Amino acid sequence: MSNRNTSYIYGYSVNGYYGSGRTPCTVFVYENRRGRKWYCVEDSCNVNYTSDDIDEGCNVEELRDVDTMTSSKPILTLDQLIEFVDN
Repeated sequence: MSNRNTSYIYGYSVNGYYGSGRTPCTVFVYENRRGRKWYCVEDSCNVNYTSDDIDEGCNVEELRDVDTMTSSKPILTLDQLIEFVDN
């Protein structure tokens, strides 16, 4: 079982990493009822879509995803990700 922040009904954040240097990051996840997830690394403009599980300690680069949207501004919070996806 992962340690997900469950403040939102379908949104949560986990600690993950990326790159060969295993750069730590916060990953915001907005999940729909079918288990599909939109996610973004904090301070990134890239919003991706996956059906993979996104759990605590995940390597973001190993997620099978589609780079589907680009925000004009970096996404700094889960609320910003939700707002971006819903609009």
